Amino acid sequence: MLGFSLTKLVLLAVVIAALWLGFRYMSRVDAIRRSLRGELSRRRASGATPAKDVEDLVKCARCGAYVAARNASACGRPDCPWGR
Repeated sequence: MLGFSLTKLVLLAVVIAALWLGFRYMSRVDAIRRSLRGELSRRRASGATPAKDVEDLVKCARCGAYVAARNASACGRPDCPWGR
C-alpha cells in the first residue's frame, strides 16, 4: 500500500530542501527590496541629491582620444592641445 523505498525518501528530501532553499532565497530578496525602498524614501525625505559620479568627456582634435573636460592632461604628443 504505502511502500517507502529509498528513492522515494531521497526524492522527498530533495523536494523539501528545494522548497526550503527557495523560501530562504525569496525572503532574502524581499529583505533587500525593503531596505532599498527604505533607503530611497530616506533620501527623498532628506532632500539630498546624490553626488554625480559621471564626468563629461571631450574628444581630442589631434589623436581622437577622449579626455576629461575638466583637468585634462597632456597625452605626451608634441601637438597635444591639452599640454599647453
